[in-house]
Amino acid sequence: MSTATARSGDATSAGPEPRSRPDLSVIVVTHGGRDLALATLRSARGATGALNCQWLVVDSGSPDDTPEAIARAFPDADLVRGPNRGFAAANNLGLARARGRYVLLLNPDVEVLRGDLEQLVSAMDERPKLGLASVVQRGSDGALQPSIRRFPTPVRDLGEALFASRWPVGRTLQEPETRPARYAVEGPADWLVGAFLIARREAIADVGPLDERFFLYSEEIDWCRRFGQAGWGVAHLPVIEVTHHAGRRWRGDMMAQLTHSRLLFARKHYGHGRALGIRAALGLGHAVRLIVLSPRVLRPGAARERSAAEAAGLAVALGLRRPPHGPYARKTT
Repeated sequence: MSTATARSGDATSAGPEPRSRPDLSVIVVTHGGRDLALATLRSARGATGALNCQWLVVDSGSPDDTPEAIARAFPDADLVRGPNRGFAAANNLGLARARGRYVLLLNPDVEVLRGDLEQLVSAMDERPKLGLASVVQRGSDGALQPSIRRFPTPVRDLGEALFASRWPVGRTLQEPETRPARYAVEGPADWLVGAFLIARREAIADVGPLDERFFLYSEEIDWCRRFGQAGWGVAHLPVIEVTHHAGRRWRGDMMAQLTHSRLLFARKHYGHGRALGIRAALGLGHAVRLIVLSPRVLRPGAARERSAAEAAGLAVALGLRRPPHGPYARKTT
């Protein structure tokens, strides 16, 4: 395996000089989490097969020594440092420097479990109309993480708000994307969870970079929708499996940010009525969960933390609170 020449710079430095094109550019965005990030890079580098890879690490203002540790462990990586402007903005710094035929956006908490990246690139080569794909994702406990998703609608969000998947009729009418058997076969998707996304260079040129208004969450929903609108396929390719050590999204700031990003997506892509329906469904979902959690909220522990997060999400859905991060943190939602 050959790799890109070592390079380190800041967010404003020029991109690398043109050289022979790698098969794959791997972009990892970090913001702390040194040990997981190192494990991610070791795992990915050990699963390249015969690919010619370019390694790009964009550090978004880590509060620890993550970038220094990565530079020591992987001196051949292109390390870019900048302030924390959000996940989409950091990935875009990597995209601007990527030279590969394909680009892999790889979360810094993902490890390859089965298969290798050479198999994935070969599968993309065999499908020239496929612009964006992901693979089988599992949690730290080995359980399947549903990563094939449908675009949000008021009805779907209302069903989620009311725990419809737990109703007997809900289980009967369960969408295929939630069934484990769906992940064993290749198939199209509305959108794919962005912990692991491989994109074709020509498709990125058509679609453009990630929308930096999405500081965190929903940037992959927006990107997948734009790929489809540009005529490129978006699909699940079960050629490899990865472990995604996902963090808790019910931390107060994360839940509020998630709700804001879903509202931003709805406003961007839907008409006023549909976006209002999604806002109402999200607000109802937070309210219902607050009621469910209320008997335990006075006791310390996870229930209290989750309740605070749901309250923060409800405040954002009602327009009473700004998101905690990103450009809209200084504006009304």
